[in-house]
Amino acid sequence: MKWCISTPTMSILVNESTTSELLVEKRLRQGDPLSLFLFNLVVECLSVCLSRAGDLDLIRGFCFDSNERPISHLQYADDTILFLEPNSEYLANARRILHCFKLVSGLKINFHKSCVVRVRKNGGEEFDCAALFKCKEAKLSILYLGMPLGARPSSQPFWNSVMSHIKNQLAPWKIKYLSKGRRLALIKSVLESLPTYFMSVFQISVCVAKTIEKSQRSFFWDDGVEKRKLHTVAWVTICNSKKKGWVRGG
Repeated sequence: MKWCISTPTMSILVNESTTSELLVEKRLRQGDPLSLFLFNLVVECLSVCLSRAGDLDLIRGFCFDSNERPISHLQYADDTILFLEPNSEYLANARRILHCFKLVSGLKINFHKSCVVRVRKNGGEEFDCAALFKCKEAKLSILYLGMPLGARPSSQPFWNSVMSHIKNQLAPWKIKYLSKGRRLALIKSVLESLPTYFMSVFQISVCVAKTIEKSQRSFFWDDGVEKRKLHTVAWVTICNSKKKGWVRGG
């Protein structure tokens, strides 16, 4: 691994001509995909430390069932979520683990961008935890990776962010400049991916699904004139794949 970091070379483009190769000895070039791999290797050490601390009962996470192993943390890319009981000893041990990780890896945790979220606990415990980690407080529901945590998926407000994204993509000015074929491509490639991301985790309600489908139909058939348009082809047929037959854009 050290060889991969210390041996790469690079050239600089000056007046449309490249200079001689320069040896990069101390760090990776910006945008090098290897940097993400190295970061994941280092962060994996934090996961191992937290799991080991849980085995030694130094920290205690959340347990869905008494027969299952508690979940103390979840990681995605450069984000880490800790699930801890509001016990002063467990919280102090978690703080020590994060501090040791910083000393060993050289990665400083930004507590200014972190937050403490209380889940069915009294306010005093929340304040103690926030003061210990020196971070801000937040309340459910919060957004994480674009997903609302703590909200009810069956409620209409839960899907407001999805509806807002779809509304922005279905801007009226696009109707004048996009043919039927381009509108269909936009619906299939962009608009359908927005609710699918949410639906990979949460079950969408029938009411919300019908509202999204109605917006897609209106965008496809509208011509910018404020009058009701006749939908001459069934929407199920329009949504078919090319192999099954689909509407040819005009």
